[in-house]
Amino acid sequence: MDCIKSSSGHALSSTPVQSQYGTRSGISTRRDAIVRDKDELSLLLDLPFEIQAKIYTYLQTRDIARLTQVNSCIYNTLKKDASMIRAWYRQIASSHLAITETILTAKNKGQLENWLSRFTKDKALVKSIMDRQACFYFPALFFSTLTKLMCQCKAFKLETLASIPCNSLKDLAAFSADGRHLVIACDSGTCKIYGQESDESWVAKSTISHDKQVRLVTFSANSRYVVTAGMDGNAKIYGKKDEQSWEEKTTISHSHWVRSATFSPDSRHVLTYSDDGKAKIYGKKDDGSWEEKATISHDDRVNFATFSKDGRYVVTTSWDQRAKIYGLTDDGTWAEEAIIPHDEILYTATFSPDSRYVVIASLDSKAKIYARKDDGSWLEKAIISHFVSVTFSSDSRHVVIIRKNGKNGSATIHRLDADGSWEERAIISHNGKVNSVKFSPDSRCFLMTSSDDGKVIISGQDKDGSWKAKAIISHDKTVCSAKFSADSRHVVTASSDGKAKIYGKKDDGSWEEKNIVPHNKSVYYATFSPDSRHVITCSIDHTVKIYGLTNNGSWREKAVISNGKDIRLATFSVDGRHVVTASFDGTVKVYGLNSDGSWEEKATTSHHSAIISAIFSINGHVLTIHGDNTAKITELRMYD
Repeated sequence: MDCIKSSSGHALSSTPVQSQYGTRSGISTRRDAIVRDKDELSLLLDLPFEIQAKIYTYLQTRDIARLTQVNSCIYNTLKKDASMIRAWYRQIASSHLAITETILTAKNKGQLENWLSRFTKDKALVKSIMDRQACFYFPALFFSTLTKLMCQCKAFKLETLASIPCNSLKDLAAFSADGRHLVIACDSGTCKIYGQESDESWVAKSTISHDKQVRLVTFSANSRYVVTAGMDGNAKIYGKKDEQSWEEKTTISHSHWVRSATFSPDSRHVLTYSDDGKAKIYGKKDDGSWEEKATISHDDRVNFATFSKDGRYVVTTSWDQRAKIYGLTDDGTWAEEAIIPHDEILYTATFSPDSRYVVIASLDSKAKIYARKDDGSWLEKAIISHFVSVTFSSDSRHVVIIRKNGKNGSATIHRLDADGSWEERAIISHNGKVNSVKFSPDSRCFLMTSSDDGKVIISGQDKDGSWKAKAIISHDKTVCSAKFSADSRHVVTASSDGKAKIYGKKDDGSWEEKNIVPHNKSVYYATFSPDSRHVITCSIDHTVKIYGLTNNGSWREKAVISNGKDIRLATFSVDGRHVVTASFDGTVKVYGLNSDGSWEEKATTSHHSAIISAIFSINGHVLTIHGDNTAKITELRMYD
């Protein structure tokens, strides 16, 4: 805890996220603080600092902001512990938090200083932030400071760091998780790995060659390896040799084209499968080389293969009407654990998040649920008819099956019972095809289904375990998308009727309409910012709209973005404070949130050909792929 206490004297005294809530709920001044009478007993304030700090981790940002205004002792405690900053950071989706922590680990001190310096000339501020690099709350401090600095910039300079020849297919380019490397297909059979230098330029580090077209390029989660899959029957693994070069680690050969190549979650294994009827598992040795660990053979082509969430199991499906499960043993080898037969071709399989269950689906619309027993064997638990797709809850205790009966669809909720069986608990019916099913991110058993019938149904679990509809969101036409916010408190839907609707959860568990976002034509996309405070909607009427959550819980329009042409993409930055749009006419625009809560255009650039796709790295670099087979890496920075 010494690191926390020593931070109280540093320069960043006001919260970097004050603009998120406005001055009434931010820490704008200490004149509103009330000094506690010394003789007054306070159970909270008389607790040790460490216990108080622990209690504050359970509060949301607006609650912490209000506490800072009522008592000077609480204000000092919250400031010393960086509680406001940490609460803001916790609001960001867990997937984004993992990415931010990855990049902070990958970059050295000088690189992080340069990143902050792109948006400020205050060297003392940058030093004060970097002096706390060893603190446990440094990721929250760094990104909240970066967010504040970017919000204070009235305009950005878009600086092109590299122009790269490329294959214009959008799925053949990827940034590494740490944002420091890029792999991109330059032509039908060649990929190049680019890395960022200390002077911010991007330089080709290695070339990966195939005899035929490359179908897929992927980085490992730890950003140290790349795998490519080619039509020539080869998958190639390249590894980072040093800061200046990458080298080939191995080639995985098949007798037919490689349909997929993926890394395990821990980056230590690669799984490939092919139309030659084989899936192969390769593993990394302690000396950094890679070797074949297992070949999974089928009598016909392999349709699908995937790792379990913990990376210890692999399931394959095939045209030979069989699925196979392999498991990683204690000595590092992979052994066959189950062969699952079916009456039809098997096309997909899904592991539960805890890796104890797998659902295997076939073309006869039947699926089987298998469970792993304590002795390592796998046992059939259920057969599901009229199967379309499956979704597990994050705690693996519920599974939702989308079914189709004629033109109509339904979603059935099954719960895992104590004896290991799956009991049907509820049926959610629609008058059209069910397009998607999603559990709320907080695992508190809220479920959302969307359908061609124009309805989104939010269902919730009552105390007695039964499921009931908590809200029905109605549109006049097909629902194109429906999403929960990262904090699970809001839902946004998009429909071809030209409307997006935002619903919010009340304290009693019911849901109510918060606002309708109108467009002149179909809304094909709507999503929340990572911190759940803003929504963007995209429509074929060539506009993007930004809505923001106010202090009283309502949602208000903040900006309308129109490029005059079809906007192909609109996405939030990781901090949720910037939006980048890419248009068919080659125009890229960056909109940013100001300290007063308004949004405005902060940068624009254009290219002479259409933008096929745009990929955004964690550290603020934008990769745009253009129709003339070129790609550009562009960096945001403040004007001098």
